Amino acid sequence: MRRPIYFMLVRLDNGDLASLTIIREPTAFFAQLASFGFTEHASASSPLLKDMQTGAFLDTVADVFSVRVPQNRPFTYMVPEGMSRADWLAAMEEKARDPRFGLVERDGQISYCMIVPRLR
Repeated sequence: MRRPIYFMLVRLDNGDLASLTIIREPTAFFAQLASFGFTEHASASSPLLKDMQTGAFLDTVADVFSVRVPQNRPFTYMVPEGMSRADWLAAMEEKARDPRFGLVERDGQISYCMIVPRLR
């Protein structure tokens, strides 16, 4: 079973949109925040990450980007209108564990892709 991969659009503090991709390991994560003109990477490791629920984990990732990234890239998660944060977190967790989604790396940037099942 592969590690969870979270990917979503977020809103930067300046109002622009950015894509966020997170690879979660049991006690660490690696994340990429990308928008027009920049791509930032951040990572952290701690035994505390192992037992973190999805909401606390995603809040930790946001904190790392707003504090530890040299360009200070704070952002806000975009919960769809009419959806509760709890439902959004459950959907993020389901998508993060969906084996149809994968990652590809090219020229130092991570992109996600969906593997379409082959029809017979």
